[in-house]
Amino acid sequence: MIKNSVYLLLISILFFSCVKERDLTKNTVVAHILSQPDGLHPCNDNSVMRSFIFNYTQKFIVGMDLESLENIPVLSENLAEISEDGLSYTFKIKDGIKWDNGEPFTAKDVEFSTKATLCHLTNNAQIRSNYSTVIKSIQLYDNDPLKFTMHAQGVHVNNKIIIGGITMMQKSYWDPNKILDKLSFDQIISRNFTESEEISDWFNAFNHADNGYQPEKLVGLGPYQVDEWVPSQYITIVKKDNWWGVNSESIYDKALPDKIIFKIIREDASAYLALKNQELDATTSVGTVKLMKLQEREYFNKNYHSEFKDRYAYNYIGLNMKPDGIKNKPFFIDQRVRRAMAYLTPVDEIIEVMVHGKASRQAAQISHLKSTYNDTLKLIPLDIEKAKELLTEAGWVDSDGDNIRDKVINGEKIKFKFKLSYMTSPITKEIVLMIKESMYKAGVVADPTPMDFSLFYKNAQDHNFEAMLGGWGGSASYSNPMQLWHTSSWASKGSNFCGFGDAASDALINLANSSLDSAAHTEALWKLQARIYNDQPYVFLYSTKNKIAIHKRFDNRNTYFERPGLMLNNLKLNSEL
Repeated sequence: MIKNSVYLLLISILFFSCVKERDLTKNTVVAHILSQPDGLHPCNDNSVMRSFIFNYTQKFIVGMDLESLENIPVLSENLAEISEDGLSYTFKIKDGIKWDNGEPFTAKDVEFSTKATLCHLTNNAQIRSNYSTVIKSIQLYDNDPLKFTMHAQGVHVNNKIIIGGITMMQKSYWDPNKILDKLSFDQIISRNFTESEEISDWFNAFNHADNGYQPEKLVGLGPYQVDEWVPSQYITIVKKDNWWGVNSESIYDKALPDKIIFKIIREDASAYLALKNQELDATTSVGTVKLMKLQEREYFNKNYHSEFKDRYAYNYIGLNMKPDGIKNKPFFIDQRVRRAMAYLTPVDEIIEVMVHGKASRQAAQISHLKSTYNDTLKLIPLDIEKAKELLTEAGWVDSDGDNIRDKVINGEKIKFKFKLSYMTSPITKEIVLMIKESMYKAGVVADPTPMDFSLFYKNAQDHNFEAMLGGWGGSASYSNPMQLWHTSSWASKGSNFCGFGDAASDALINLANSSLDSAAHTEALWKLQARIYNDQPYVFLYSTKNKIAIHKRFDNRNTYFERPGLMLNNLKLNSEL
């Protein structure tokens, strides 16, 4: 306890000393993030923080308007021109887009970026199926280097925007020897090619960790370039000189701050002090209680605009339905046990105590903010007695009177004491302890197992866990359930961490993806939600609100339901400072 007090005192001294040195008239935005990205590789990393920074360093063919929530062209002049059969989507790239070395951005870059994203030799298994199950090929045109057509494998609701999820990469930078030219799309999709030493060496180099961490390698079409990355402390991006989009009026192309510093602050107490001392200009991640306390202070309201805002995201407990049975025990292979875990989780109490009601529940994987949310599914209440009944039915009983249930599986008596993995943070620790206390009332021991993000995410991909406390960011746009719920995404170590699904659920995913008729599409999604609800691979917890604070020394303080919640590149330094 004394050590913790000394630690917080040192943090306080550090922040107070920084306040005296900071010049608030400088056109630099200091933005708060909770953790550093898993990397900034254009293909291979997948954290929310990566996406947050990519808003300013990278560009995509199409995107979403944060206000209207409609699809808009970004690097292209138009949204797709669609063929009558719904299988071909033609785009024309805007003229004048250039890479940092002055080379024009062309359709050849689109072709290269798509090949790299689709190929199984790229280390992006967690998201690859989103694209490899939809895109068939990219067609170029000899008479127009800015025109290309994406051909789809079949009719799919995401066909017209799927290319918008691929980070555009400079072919001449990444592949100067044109190695990927030797692979056709047919070969890449079918994996029907010989992995020569030349190809293997190229992908090994492309996948190298340096390409996700070293600033000079983090190149892109965005208005900002990564300038410095100090691990676990901050990432700095700076406005480029002579950037191609400088005259654009789009909010996505603005570069009003000269510099943006993403300051990594995990502790709520530290973030509170940073806001109190005006060491931060923007955050969407300060703790709920801390922001509520700050909003009671006149000095804070004088200096900051702040609000709580709904978002498309949720937290969950993932239950391993297909453990190896050795390192991770088969606690959750029975649906009755998984449903019991839902009855034992005090979701409403967590919302009330830990986030002071600034969150909402949902019964399944689709946000309650969306029209495709299945509102016929009932929220599962805390019910200890019902959980006990289900556990007993599943053969988990307290046979030796030690208040912990047990069961003989394959000749081995197993105590119901499972590892509950979570990413280290004080708030998450308290939530895990609340879950542990509640579950113990039914003779189940949840053993808190904290770890950093990198290990947590690797274990999830490797199915190396028993239960995990996780979260998914979301979007107003259609989210292809392939990534999280298709069986192929478990087999390929994608994002189906828990091992959910079978042929029937895969068929629902395929039907939802291929149904252009709104009613049929929604019906398939409702059935998929019901299947996930009944099978209970997740205990769905809640969707927290974004906790937004923006310093009033900046104008253009617009906020959005859609992630990232605000656009730092649009913050304009007040001319009166």
